[in-house]
Amino acid sequence: STAVGKEWFNDVSFVGDSLTQGMQLYDTGLPNANFCAYKGVGPNAVVNNTTCRRADGEKEVPMEALASQQPRALYILLGTNVLNRDDDYSNFLTYYRLMLDMVTQTLPNTQIYVQSITPVRPDVRATHPGLYKERLCEINNELAAIALEKNCAFLNLWEVLADENGDLKAEYAQKDGYHVKPEGYTVWVDYLCTHTVTTTTAAAA
Repeated sequence: STAVGKEWFNDVSFVGDSLTQGMQLYDTGLPNANFCAYKGVGPNAVVNNTTCRRADGEKEVPMEALASQQPRALYILLGTNVLNRDDDYSNFLTYYRLMLDMVTQTLPNTQIYVQSITPVRPDVRATHPGLYKERLCEINNELAAIALEKNCAFLNLWEVLADENGDLKAEYAQKDGYHVKPEGYTVWVDYLCTHTVTTTTAAAA
C-alpha cells in the first residue's frame, strides 16, 4: 500500500510480548502508539484475563486496557514465548482463535493485523527446541489461515527480517538469537507503514 507516516500509528495499539516492548522502547520503533506489551506472555494470557506487567512496571488486564484505548487498528504479535518446546501447538492456535474472537467482540470497529511470529537465528534451537524455521513457518501458515477466517489482515514479517535461508538476519539479531536490535525495528516499521489496509484493499489483503 502507499506508505503512511509514523503519525498514522498514534491512535493504534500493539499487543504482544517482549518483541513488541522493543517497538515501544526503541526510538526506531513506534513509541507514540499505544502498547499492551508484556514480557513472556502468549494468547492464553489475553483470553484468561491474566493481570500482566507492562514495561514500566504497572500491571493491567490486556482486554481491559484495549477496551479503554479503542484503537483504530490493532497489531498482534504473540507466540515466541509459548512455542519454545517442540511439541503439539494446537493449544496455541486454539487460544489464538479465542483471542481474536474476544478482540473482535470488544473492538468491533478496529482493523486487526495478525503479525507473523518473527524468524530466529539457527542456534536458538539448542536452548529453545521449538524455535526453528521449519516449525515457525508451519505455525505462521496456520496463523495466516486463521487471520483470513476471522477477517483480519496477516503481515509476514519474514519478508523484511529473514535472510535468504529463512533465519533472522544476523545484523538484526540480539545475542539471544530471537530478540531484535533497533536496526531491525527500523525495517519492521517501514514494512508496517507500507502494508496498511484500506476499505478497498481489505479483500485483497
